[in-house]
Amino acid sequence: MLILVFPALMFAQEDTTVVAPSIKVEQVVIDTTVVLQPISIKSAVDSAMKNNHAIIIARNNILIAENNAGLMNSGFLPSLSANGGLSKKNEDTYSESSTGAINDQNGNVTDAYNYGIALNYRLFDGMGRYYNYKKLQSSFTLEELKSRATIENTLMNLIVAYYDIAKLTSKLENQRRTMDISNERHKLISSKMEFGQAGKLDVLQSEVDMNNDSINFINTNRDLKVARRNFNVLLARDVRTEFTVDTTVVFSKDIDEDKMMELALEQNVDYLLSLQNVYIAEFSKQASRSGYIPKVDLNGGYSGSNIQSTGGFFPVSERHGYNLGASLSWNLFDGGKTSVQIQNAKIAELNAQEQSFNQKNILEREVSNAYIIYENSLYVMKAEEKNMQTNQLNFQYSKDKYSLGQINSIDYRKAQVDLESSINRYNEAKYLAKVAELKLMKLAGLFMAEVQL
Repeated sequence: MLILVFPALMFAQEDTTVVAPSIKVEQVVIDTTVVLQPISIKSAVDSAMKNNHAIIIARNNILIAENNAGLMNSGFLPSLSANGGLSKKNEDTYSESSTGAINDQNGNVTDAYNYGIALNYRLFDGMGRYYNYKKLQSSFTLEELKSRATIENTLMNLIVAYYDIAKLTSKLENQRRTMDISNERHKLISSKMEFGQAGKLDVLQSEVDMNNDSINFINTNRDLKVARRNFNVLLARDVRTEFTVDTTVVFSKDIDEDKMMELALEQNVDYLLSLQNVYIAEFSKQASRSGYIPKVDLNGGYSGSNIQSTGGFFPVSERHGYNLGASLSWNLFDGGKTSVQIQNAKIAELNAQEQSFNQKNILEREVSNAYIIYENSLYVMKAEEKNMQTNQLNFQYSKDKYSLGQINSIDYRKAQVDLESSINRYNEAKYLAKVAELKLMKLAGLFMAEVQL
């Protein structure tokens, strides 16, 4: 709960004397009774892996691809069918022969039924079935890679959001310290004014500074609440769930550019996806060539029928038995359809190869750029850390000098602002460096192992 009242500052100019009404400033009131549950990166990752909607959909797509790549969808298994029928007739018949013989029957009843079972199996189809099966298995691998890409991208967004919360949390704590310093400074100046050691302008300036610090605190707290809600969406839980994060950052050691490049060409998910598309295109090309090759089918079955009739020469007729057969089919010319399919499959394979070459070039560029950004981020972080330490010493020195009356309020305020800014810049650089490291690891295929430690 944050409460802040900002008074309207009114200035009246008369000659050279500044006149201002009496002002009472109410400080920010912070409710510390709410205890927030902490959440670590590992627990956040575990929760996202179980509950994030995009990850669940990706896993379901893997199950679909696994079903499609199974033996029952391959065409290698025979087909077995059964049929049966039953009929009943009641009819009158009348016939007259050329000799004058008359056959007149009424109410003839005929009962008939039949049954059968048939087994069909394509013994050879020109290897089309084999390559289609290999294509389905490659499509399953492709879907696994797509799922991995979805998971990696989702978890990267999750961790970036986590560090954004950590950064805002550190910034909020920094601004809280700044407010405490401003409040202390305001009380000190007000006391000095009572003894004639400070002027009204000093008091007004300290109040303005205190109000500005409070506004900054409230704005950062608002940004923190928004960041928490965005994070909760990634965890697929109530967006109003409150929590705290660990602001500690641990960096990996011995990250080498050449090693990252080598691993990227072996493990990067986007590059592996492009290679898998080449395999699928190759199998499609091979499968299309089966249109030129003869096909052999086997079939067999068992069937029977029974007819019973009160009319006719044979009151009962029944038959049943087995049947076996084989057939050979060869499409000698299909109007050029197979030829067109093969040509298109070859072009598709060339396109897939070009895409993989292009993806390799892009990957090498991204790894090189990511490593440069990572190194630069580490350098900036270390430089900002040194600046922060210098500003801490400068602030402490200024605070001591201000207490002794050796510097004025403006110089003291400047040291205070410089310290706050340097701390914020260091925190910003620290989290940017960690995100840069994770992006480099993601390119090298090390991201999942890093975040699930």
